[in-house]
Amino acid sequence: MVDVNDMIFSRSGEGTLIPQEVELTLLKDKPKVKLVPLTRGKLQEIYAKATSGTAEEKLQVDNEIIKCGLVEPKMTDEQLVDLKPDWASALTTAILAVSLGITQEDVSTKTQEVIAEQELELKK
Repeated sequence: MVDVNDMIFSRSGEGTLIPQEVELTLLKDKPKVKLVPLTRGKLQEIYAKATSGTAEEKLQVDNEIIKCGLVEPKMTDEQLVDLKPDWASALTTAILAVSLGITQEDVSTKTQEVIAEQELELKK
């Protein structure tokens, strides 16, 4: 029989999610950061903004994922604005992978598939 602890995210005694050290596999030197997974509720909130939010909300989805999931190093809103695209992609991918319990490569592949589908739709 499965143990319920295998089905839930680990929390500290204060009730906060416990950070995990994660290697950013999409970056060449594979640096390590500390991340917390996004809960189902937070994922649903972000998905709603990404799919039906205003244009500004859609642009801020990556920043929100990073702001909610990145523990170390902590970044300010101003730093997030200047974040290099490869780092934004690697951080977002790693946070989603930890949250969904899949590999960073699977998240990256699926993201590329969705982008390709959207580009095809735009060409129609």
